[in-house]
Amino acid sequence: IMEQELGMTFNSWITWHYTQGIGKTKGFSPRHDDILFFTKDPQKFTFNLDAIRIPQKYYRSVNNMRGANPGNVWEFSHVHYCSKNRKPHPTQKPEGLFERIILASSNEGDSVLDPFVGSGTLLRVCQQTNRNGIGIEINPEYIELAQERLNVPFHGFDSIDARMKRLPENLTDPHFREQYIENHIQWFLKNHPEEIPEILAEVQKKYGNTPGTEEIPFLSEQMFLDLGNCAAQQ
Repeated sequence: IMEQELGMTFNSWITWHYTQGIGKTKGFSPRHDDILFFTKDPQKFTFNLDAIRIPQKYYRSVNNMRGANPGNVWEFSHVHYCSKNRKPHPTQKPEGLFERIILASSNEGDSVLDPFVGSGTLLRVCQQTNRNGIGIEINPEYIELAQERLNVPFHGFDSIDARMKRLPENLTDPHFREQYIENHIQWFLKNHPEEIPEILAEVQKKYGNTPGTEEIPFLSEQMFLDLGNCAAQQ
């Protein structure tokens, strides 16, 4: 239908894999959804790879210093029923999933249409990524839910790709450290402040020194300067 009736061009088949789902006793429990990426023009379309790269495990000059392509198998957990972000909607999607889609396929100031608003996740992510979200919904209860959600203070996206928290093994090198901070940390922790304690703990585990979170609200150049000084003294 997309190709023959709408004249669109297929680009990618993405598999969203999650660890929780409906259990089955006679068959395998479903643990993935499919996301199809089509474009109107096969040559002229928006794809911001740099906006969705994941940190390299090791930073090397032979690798792209901005990070790696996340691939077409995405790991995002469901919004668990016990989560504080869980809303009364049967198919609520994780914000991290829509964050990647929106960052990759649009630019700040662009309009993004969601013809099935549901719990309002996509509009919520548009709000935080400076896109103009446009939503359509026929259920008045979901309309009210989405409106309430857009008015709630933002404290970070739920359910992220665990690889986004990956801390490279060679950040004592000043050049690699600069690339990591510039291309990943500065924007990632701005949108995911709840991940700060875990990343700080990982820094301490790998490098043995970290300033207090009270003094540095997110990973900074000074933190890695301190790490580099400690490594040089050892």
